[in-house]
Amino acid sequence: MNKMILGCAACLLAAAPVLAAPSAKDPASDLFKERVEVDGEKISIKQAIDLALQDSYQIIDAAKTREIYQAKLQEARASFYPTVSLSGTYGRALKKARMPLGDTLLEVGKNNTFSAAAGLDYILWSGGQVRNNAKLAGVQAEESLYQYKHTQSLVTQQVVKFCYDIIYASALIRVQEEYLDIAKQHLAETRARYREGLSSNLDVLNQKVQVENIEPQVMQAKKNFELGNLYLRQILNRDPEDGIYLTWTEKDLRVPPTPPLDELYALAMKYRPELVMSKLAVEAAHYSIQLAKSGHMPVLALTADYSYNAYTDHGFPQHRNQYYWASNAGLSLNIPLFEGFKISSRVTQQELAYEQAVAAYKNRLKNVRIQVKDAYLNLEEAKSRIEATRGVVQQARENLNAQMLRYRNGLSSRLELNDATANVNDSDLQYVQAVYDAVIALSDLRYAVGVEVSLYEKKDN
Repeated sequence: MNKMILGCAACLLAAAPVLAAPSAKDPASDLFKERVEVDGEKISIKQAIDLALQDSYQIIDAAKTREIYQAKLQEARASFYPTVSLSGTYGRALKKARMPLGDTLLEVGKNNTFSAAAGLDYILWSGGQVRNNAKLAGVQAEESLYQYKHTQSLVTQQVVKFCYDIIYASALIRVQEEYLDIAKQHLAETRARYREGLSSNLDVLNQKVQVENIEPQVMQAKKNFELGNLYLRQILNRDPEDGIYLTWTEKDLRVPPTPPLDELYALAMKYRPELVMSKLAVEAAHYSIQLAKSGHMPVLALTADYSYNAYTDHGFPQHRNQYYWASNAGLSLNIPLFEGFKISSRVTQQELAYEQAVAAYKNRLKNVRIQVKDAYLNLEEAKSRIEATRGVVQQARENLNAQMLRYRNGLSSRLELNDATANVNDSDLQYVQAVYDAVIALSDLRYAVGVEVSLYEKKDN
């Protein structure tokens, strides 16, 4: 079973794409190329994740919480050991006590009183209270570990989304710039035909309006690209003006084969941090019940002490008749008989909390399976759209070239040419959207099964 799960996790990181790689002449292969005009510090998606997992406040906070619960575990385990203490006192009699003797009062005691003692207390049996308290603390410490892993998953998912938002915005810039460039070429040709008397002034005006309508789309795409880099700097705790930009390659856009749903469910059961935390919450509730029930049990403890006592009228004790040593050892037994049903009420509370934890785990399990299937369906649908739209990108360009030739020869109208241009733009947008949806769905699937952080960690190996 473990080999199957590990193999399934490796499949989600497979380098070979399930989709055939586009050829060098395929126009779709150029849409996601990195923008070379940006200047600054270049970081990959993997480097961005590493920086976020080091510097993010969420990670730092979760790490400190984990340390706190580790310290609480050590505190709980300390009850397995005896308690040894040292104490000492000094007293000065400002007014001595008096004892009646006949008609007079005689002063008693000494001016100076010294005492020191070493004591030992050790719980021999407490009905499981010490043991269950330590087990509960151990479960809570393990919960804090998986809370830390959950935070890592959330931060990784956020960084990945920001990175692909940047790549998506870059592709949109290229699509809209190409659309604008083609529209400008058409405007130049329409003006040339107008000068030759083959087109009207209205044709020139309409084409000019089309160019002016496209230009804001280019500016908006460039703004989104800069905003994507700004948000990436924010999650990396960098200044907004830091010259840091994302770099990527074709490998970052490859989508590996999707494992079967049953294997993905098994992955989520094993690795999804929230699911493990929910299961640990059930275990913690069980130990809380046992801890509450131990309040009905007697507590047997061993006590021992060794003490020094001294009394003087002046200064420190010098003679043996001024001090003595004493020692005691014994057992103490505390049996609770009646506490107004307080312990029974506490047990009832913990039993109800256990039922809540069980119901919460079942609900979380259902929701995780829904998330896995949702991401799986989105990924499969996006991969199908990639295949469907990639060929359309090439066909739309071939149709545009044919329409341009027909337009120059007077065999087609400007409207037909504009329709062909719009088809190129639409096919590019659909392909870019399909690729973006696929990589985001892949990230959602990796998050849903709880392996995204570990997979990015393995990319350096």
